Amino acid sequence: MKRKYPALGTVIDVDGKLWVVRDIRDTKHGFDLYFGTPARNHGSYRGGLPRLILTRALDNFWEANCTKHDGILFDLPAGRTTLKRARLRLGFNYHADVAEFWKERIDDLKKLSAREFACKHDVDLGVAFEMRRRLLGRRARRQGWWREPDTTKLLLSDLTLSRISRQLDISISQAHRLRNQAKRTCSEQLDGLCFNKVIGPHDRL
Repeated sequence: MKRKYPALGTVIDVDGKLWVVRDIRDTKHGFDLYFGTPARNHGSYRGGLPRLILTRALDNFWEANCTKHDGILFDLPAGRTTLKRARLRLGFNYHADVAEFWKERIDDLKKLSAREFACKHDVDLGVAFEMRRRLLGRRARRQGWWREPDTTKLLLSDLTLSRISRQLDISISQAHRLRNQAKRTCSEQLDGLCFNKVIGPHDRL
């Protein structure tokens, strides 16, 4: 095994233990994966092929991306089973990490708009909207809030739905629905004005 995997150097793992590096694999994420054997007996090693070394860089990578999906968590040059075992040894659990992420940021979720939250914490805007709905429920806005003059003017403007959704802190689909409602209301009001002018209040039955 030593002839097939000669020593390439040494590295310290997250527990401060020394390993002999016998295989180095580049990643897309600015650090290398190291595989090797313990420089001294670590208790559990009983020979065999070089093992994935739990370096600080690997630990930091998973910590920084703890709420991301499998596409990035396992986007590394090693077998999925090997990576899963490594994550388990490092204490990572995707579902628990996601829950902790949102728990720690609940105050920001309350006071920031979904877009502001998404930008500050580098999460997808749709995810921010959905988690706000799940954790906080729909924001309590008084019934008919969109009928206020400034809001109606915004809905009837030439701005894109994306821009309106940002300004009103609502989803694009909701902006589309409210714009249609505002147009219908405006049309009904115009029809009512025309009716009054043509018939007049004293001519009605």
